[in-house]
Amino acid sequence: MTQVTEHTLIPLDCLGVLRARGDDRKSYLQSQWTCDLVKLPADQWHFGGHCDPKGKLIAPFRWLHHGDSILQLMPKTLLPLEHAALGKYAVFNKVEFDDATDAFELYALIGPGLTERFAAWAGNERLRHQGEQRLLIDGDHGLLLLPKGDALPAEVADLPHGEVAAFIASELQAGRPWMDAAHSGEFVPQMLNLDAIGGVQYDKGCYIGQETIARMHFRGGNKRALYVLCGPAGSDAEDAPLEMQVGENWRRAGTLVAQQVLGNTRWVTAVMNKSLEADTAFRFGDSPMTLQPLPYPLQSDA
Repeated sequence: MTQVTEHTLIPLDCLGVLRARGDDRKSYLQSQWTCDLVKLPADQWHFGGHCDPKGKLIAPFRWLHHGDSILQLMPKTLLPLEHAALGKYAVFNKVEFDDATDAFELYALIGPGLTERFAAWAGNERLRHQGEQRLLIDGDHGLLLLPKGDALPAEVADLPHGEVAAFIASELQAGRPWMDAAHSGEFVPQMLNLDAIGGVQYDKGCYIGQETIARMHFRGGNKRALYVLCGPAGSDAEDAPLEMQVGENWRRAGTLVAQQVLGNTRWVTAVMNKSLEADTAFRFGDSPMTLQPLPYPLQSDA
């Protein structure tokens, strides 16, 4: 498998930034998102989700309190959908949303031992504020936000630059809910493991879609989860089916959510049944695929 073996800085032109401003930004988003903006630390990046009234994810994202605003980071194809959904009821609150992608520069840091190398910069909480810059290092992943025009911090300025494919592959390897607009409105958050990475708090107050999401958790209604697979890149077209072996036959394996080729390896995430056997055989087109262990435990239904 192809892995990033040195520290690499990757410009993230694949991500968009949606900005919320106004006196009611926190209370309004608290009534919209799956995550608890009141209890979660204000000075860190977090995962979150925004659902429709049926509890289906419009968009999963990272978010951060940033001065007098709240920022959401997500794949660019999701941003107009999320912008429209959040703006639907914003007229009744003191909150405004705008596409702030051009106001910032985003970078990923990937590679082994990031925490150790940047410990002095990131500090004990693994987060460093330098003006309006933000850095979060989480294991072998880091995310750096800079206002447009700011010079790269000296700590990372000399790092080699990598391609965005390496970042997306690292997101898939980590079992994070990377998806594009084609899957908006298709899954409840638990099917993308958003609760397992801290993007859903079941003890918060009401929000859009909460009834469905809570019922899935407390009554054990969710039978699917996000899984990670990898195999040789091969020469198959990207729209080849992901299949699993059942007896002597092959059948479609759940729903393919995202894929990324990095070097000679194809990384895939798919929503499949939780009853999946660890030794199940998979293939993508004609290429064999291997189920990978998730780097976190799935949350148990109550």
